[in-house]
Amino acid sequence: MRVRTIVQPESQLGREISDLLDSETRFTRIVLVSAFVGLRTILRLRAPLLQHLEHGAALRSVVGIDLGGTSREVLEELLRWGSETLVLHNALPRATFHPKAYLFESVDAATLFVGSNNLTDGGFYTNYEAATRFDFELPADRNEYLELLRPLNPFLNPNGPTVRLLDADLIRTLVARDELPSEAEARQRRSEQTQNRQRDGDIPQSPFAAVATHLPPLLPQDLRAAEPANPRAPEPPRVQRPRHRRPLPSGVLVWRKVLPRSDALQVDEGTAHVGGVRLTQARFENPPGVRIDQTTYFRNLFADYHWETETGRRRNTDQEHTFVPMRMVIRGTDHGVHNFEISHKPTGEAGQDNYTTILRWGRHFNPIIQRENLTGAELSLYEVTAGDDADFLINIV
Repeated sequence: MRVRTIVQPESQLGREISDLLDSETRFTRIVLVSAFVGLRTILRLRAPLLQHLEHGAALRSVVGIDLGGTSREVLEELLRWGSETLVLHNALPRATFHPKAYLFESVDAATLFVGSNNLTDGGFYTNYEAATRFDFELPADRNEYLELLRPLNPFLNPNGPTVRLLDADLIRTLVARDELPSEAEARQRRSEQTQNRQRDGDIPQSPFAAVATHLPPLLPQDLRAAEPANPRAPEPPRVQRPRHRRPLPSGVLVWRKVLPRSDALQVDEGTAHVGGVRLTQARFENPPGVRIDQTTYFRNLFADYHWETETGRRRNTDQEHTFVPMRMVIRGTDHGVHNFEISHKPTGEAGQDNYTTILRWGRHFNPIIQRENLTGAELSLYEVTAGDDADFLINIV
């Protein structure tokens, strides 16, 4: 038996499980136990899990629905898999179903993960988590294996009045009881909680720093259609006149670049400018020590916004865009919150000096950017954690 501790975000449980599923091992049994389950996370795992199911593996998911941590769309997705899904819930409010364990068993080996990681993007990729990985050689380690599984049996093989086999009737009942939020409702609740914290001027500044962690893998384009559409970003409040020396909201740096002439809209006469700042790699590291992959990083950074295929501009059919509210501060002058268009073309070049994503200045800022002559200025993009009406801040100095 081999035992190893997985500490996240330095390591990511999601990547370890994906590597395990993509290996040549033919699993006979897979059991996923999680208090909360995220739609994007199971969509990433769907293809390899269903492949093992097709090859004879017994696939069981044991999921919780407490505290709104699992959405209606998650249960609908699991129901479509045709595998066994058990929903565990104690109607006593103080008794929350909260375990996390993932078992992968084959004829001659088994791997078990037990820890704090929910089957969500946070639990598998971005949160601070700890899990223990146990690897067994069978039959040599069978006694240790069975001894370790015995106390976990109530989670791996649950039964009793708190367990229900997932079916369409159960989903309808839980929705009618308001115990199963939709993805849109869950995201709206999280957004409202964040906005309430940001707009409450009476609370003191957080004593904790914001530190960047790894993003989860970008959901493949062919799987994004399975996600419910995110709502459009509301039109942000317009600032009539720029305000000088407004205190910057607190946040974490997610990208930085020195603006070349083209991004600053300073081009020779007769030459067309690109109309925005190209979101290149710019040798930026996030988290520190890890260079970003600009071909997916920005599309992933803004994944929760409403993306649509671009039409009417003679662009590639794979080109999509969204609008993200951001506060714009240029050389100490606060220009307020505006919706900036983010355009992404997956087929764009992957080289460091090329780009797949661009932030367009737009009609409002085109003349301002040209007038300010920002060639050589440093643009910093922050993800705002508190103290603002927008989730992102552009600061150019």
